[in-house]
Amino acid sequence: MDGVGLDVVRDIGTVYYNESKDPKDKPPQALTGKIDRGELGVKSGHGFYTYPDPEFAQPGFPDSTK
Repeated sequence: MDGVGLDVVRDIGTVYYNESKDPKDKPPQALTGKIDRGELGVKSGHGFYTYPDPEFAQPGFPDSTK
């Protein structure tokens, strides 16, 4: 999601929700909260990870010994 942009993911989810009216399709508050704080992913430097050096790009990720 960070690569595409959290706002884009939210917008896609909103389209599904508006069509289906199914509460399962509504974008989750955790996602909208990040967007409200300006955390859009790669394009803002922060989303679910911090850029340009995200944790998932580090050697040994994920470290199952922790």
